[in-house]
Amino acid sequence: MIAAYEYSKWEPVKWENDMHCAVKIQDKNQWRRGQIIRMVTDTLVEVLLYDVGVELVVNVDCLRKLQENLKTMGRLSLECSLVDIRPAGGSDKWTATACDCLSLYLTGAVATIILQVGREENNTTWPLPVKIFCRDEKGERVDVSKYLIKKGLALRERRINKLDNSHSLSEKSLKVPLEQEDSVVINCIKTNFDPDKKAADIISEHKVSELQEKILEPRTTRCYKPPAIPNMKVFEATVSCVGDDGTIFVLPKSSEFELIKMTNEIQSNLKCLGLLEPYFWKKGEACAVRGSDTLWYRGKVMEVVGGMVRVQYLDHGFTEKIPQCHLYPILLYPDIPQFCIPCQLHNTTPVGNVWQPDAIEVLQQLLSKREVEVHIMKPRSDCDRKYEEEQWEIRFEELLLSETETPLLPPYLSSSLPPPGELCAVQVKHVVSPNEVYICLDSVETCNQSNQHSDTDDSGVSGESESESLDEALQSINTKVDTLPPLTDFRTEMPCLAEYDDGLWYRAKIVSIKEFNPLSVLVQFVDYGSTAKLTLNRLCQIPSHLMQYPARAIKVFLAGFKPPLRDLRETRIPYCPKWSMEALWAMIDCLQGKQLYAASMAPAPEQIVTLYDDEQHPVHMPLVEMGLADKDEQ
Repeated sequence: MIAAYEYSKWEPVKWENDMHCAVKIQDKNQWRRGQIIRMVTDTLVEVLLYDVGVELVVNVDCLRKLQENLKTMGRLSLECSLVDIRPAGGSDKWTATACDCLSLYLTGAVATIILQVGREENNTTWPLPVKIFCRDEKGERVDVSKYLIKKGLALRERRINKLDNSHSLSEKSLKVPLEQEDSVVINCIKTNFDPDKKAADIISEHKVSELQEKILEPRTTRCYKPPAIPNMKVFEATVSCVGDDGTIFVLPKSSEFELIKMTNEIQSNLKCLGLLEPYFWKKGEACAVRGSDTLWYRGKVMEVVGGMVRVQYLDHGFTEKIPQCHLYPILLYPDIPQFCIPCQLHNTTPVGNVWQPDAIEVLQQLLSKREVEVHIMKPRSDCDRKYEEEQWEIRFEELLLSETETPLLPPYLSSSLPPPGELCAVQVKHVVSPNEVYICLDSVETCNQSNQHSDTDDSGVSGESESESLDEALQSINTKVDTLPPLTDFRTEMPCLAEYDDGLWYRAKIVSIKEFNPLSVLVQFVDYGSTAKLTLNRLCQIPSHLMQYPARAIKVFLAGFKPPLRDLRETRIPYCPKWSMEALWAMIDCLQGKQLYAASMAPAPEQIVTLYDDEQHPVHMPLVEMGLADKDEQ
């Protein structure tokens, strides 16, 4: 490849899907055989380097026609798939977490691959069904499929294939080039299966139904006993940690010996627990936790996020996010209360009623691992706990009342631009890409008076002077936002009020749900065009009288220019790779702090306009002059 293409020159080629090509890897200064997957833009192409199994997006300048003599050799990599497992979570697609875990575990590893093909089956099944075995850090042989199941990233799938009865075992070597940096070195064994011999790997119908019953059977959340508070108003203790919410966890000096004794007994009794079958953790469930020091501790599940679990070490107070394989669903010494006691500073309220990170850091530096004298000012009584439980029941029941439902509102009214050919004063509120922006109508008189901000002057959400009545209504709402009911309907386009980074609330609409644990929602601020991912505490129902005002932000595409045909700049806009980041920043500079005018070229729904500055010059001309864009004569 190097001899054929090292001194080759670029020639214009009309590339199409599935065409073979030679690809230059710039950072490694190597040439690879590839195949076109799709054309991203006129200058960017997504290709498959089929000798190493890597997909990447490259500029057309890095492509050459593949010589015929280089097409005769077959592909040097094999496409394989793990058998007997399927994605966890009920989906038929593998999650990014599972793919990242598999990549981290296998890339560069020496592995043994066993082809799962019977003698009567088609040996050209693609991708090849395989089992993969490799050595872990302890040198033990690990089945990668079972490893993913233990991580909670996959579930076992019952085989339904007809297996061959032959006992023959044939072995073939697979030639793989060892000079590839990211390739996996393998020993490949092709096996004809004996159904009797492999019966242990096939889950019977009885076991499947038994497993389903175990999964579907509701289980109670087990927990450890609460900490025993010393029967004295003042006691000595050691601060084990300070939580993010300002909670100070202390270990009484009188309990230190008992904790050490219990910890030692746990290590002697839990030397081997065996492999854990796929287990579905619940928030608040008690468990045994294997810490980073390889010791076992008593713990509680605080949150489940994909294949990771955030747990609290109950006898020490601190929390940690760890893989599910480090947890085991058993209670350790359930009759012994927790040793660590959570405390709060008496008559101390943080600024803004929320502990800020810098305040937590000061507390941690001041108290962690220090011996202190604890004065109990207000112990929690059983009556308090009972009262809280009763209050929780009342609050829970109130969630079912009709008053908590979000009323179904119509979509926001849309603002419209003047007819084509007419100039109108506008402000740019949000820039998506150099030729896609959100604007709002303005006038020469109000534009210079506006003292609020748009994201073209690096200040995010802002107001404009188009309608004082809307501004006054929002200002009034911000003074009593705590009285508004929470948002409970998260369907797409649902109108709502959302809190921006400046602490104020603005009109918005739901775009999509981004995460489920914890729940976070992508919203768009309809008067500005910008988006943000927010948690539920930053969303609430919008009062109906705010729906009478049209959404001020108008999405438009800018005419007169287009992405450059040849653009060698490496830093691209991630969500719009046809444009470079340099072009985006240059366009923001062209728009910032200027009086702008828009002339509509095409009506809704896809509104196309030309933007002019106050001297009637198109604002995109500096990009064309800098080579960041080409003129579009259409």
